[in-house]
Amino acid sequence: MSRRYLITGGTSGIGLAVARHLHGAGHRVWITGTSARTVDAALAEDVAAGGSTVDVTDRAAVDAAFDAAVAAFGGLDGVFSNAGVDGEGKGAELLDPDAFRRVLDVNVVGGLHVAQAAHRLLARPGSLVINASVNAQRPEAHFADYNASKAAALALAKTLALEWSAEGLSVTAVCPGYFPSRMTAPYLGDPAVAQDLLGLIPANRFGTEHEIGALLEFLLGPDSGYMTGAAVTIDGGRNI
Repeated sequence: MSRRYLITGGTSGIGLAVARHLHGAGHRVWITGTSARTVDAALAEDVAAGGSTVDVTDRAAVDAAFDAAVAAFGGLDGVFSNAGVDGEGKGAELLDPDAFRRVLDVNVVGGLHVAQAAHRLLARPGSLVINASVNAQRPEAHFADYNASKAAALALAKTLALEWSAEGLSVTAVCPGYFPSRMTAPYLGDPAVAQDLLGLIPANRFGTEHEIGALLEFLLGPDSGYMTGAAVTIDGGRNI
């Protein structure tokens, strides 16, 4: 059965992969991205029915995107809160506090804005999935800013599950490991770094677009409601 979904950060990486998978499966998908250029480029790939230019730190822009999706689709059944930014990739003693705040603002406060809009407009029963990353469960050195933001995103998802599940709104966190994306390109594209990362992954490989797309189709779908509050890892065993 076709469902109606909104994906933030849907113009690249995991968000784009999930949009492509859901759209290909016959669902109606609305994506957001931080520039009109990236949104238009993604729509030109035929991965979604429509999209909006949104910085998730802007509450009004988030609300406007949700309103546009609801107007186009007649409602929403699920939301993938995926928009995020990487950290500086430095030792904690070298981090810029202003850059740290920006990571928290996008990955945590932005996630709250998306969750609040989802609570306002999602059909019941409905599904909200927050991208929390495996780093929420197993931090990496030199990523204190990103680790902290994703641990907070996971805590947010669990708290929302406590507060909203009885309303028929399922809230889960997905915790991906390394998948090909614009964010991971500097690491996966460096043969030496990629080899070091593979040594930390029991499956000895990186994830595929199909795997993350199929998982999100299930988590956003009608059969995952009793999983509310779960942190679902998809990381080749990296979290062990």
